[in-house]
Amino acid sequence: MADRASVAIRIGGSLSPDLLPGFCAAVESDGAFTDWEGTAFDPDDLDRSVPLYLADHEVAWGRFEAIETFCVDHALVFARWAGGASGAFGPERVVFDGTTVRSFSASDDDEILISAETVRGLGSYAAVLSHLAAAELEIPPFRIDGTG
Repeated sequence: MADRASVAIRIGGSLSPDLLPGFCAAVESDGAFTDWEGTAFDPDDLDRSVPLYLADHEVAWGRFEAIETFCVDHALVFARWAGGASGAFGPERVVFDGTTVRSFSASDDDEILISAETVRGLGSYAAVLSHLAAAELEIPPFRIDGTG
């Protein structure tokens, strides 16, 4: 059985209406909801002024596999936080900026953590700030309209 964790993801960008059925299938496949209480995703209820927020408890391996794959395939940016599973993996934030997927250590409160080893490897204060900025990627609103 897979180790499980709570997961939340914020998704942004513009999705063409013809890709909506595939996106909805990914959300359904991963069992994601628009809040922690289990409200089902309904594209008719989207607030086009903010990123899409999806979450769930007890998610296998702490990843929304289908959603994240869909987002990468269609250049929808995202930031996903996952809590840890004791003895298996720690909390993390994964961000996709439209080009690159990056993973960062995080706390159970979704605060980015950085080890002394990473700080030494980055080599400068400016590089540390750049590393943290990448983890704090600003997610644009999520829109289904095919425009930027």
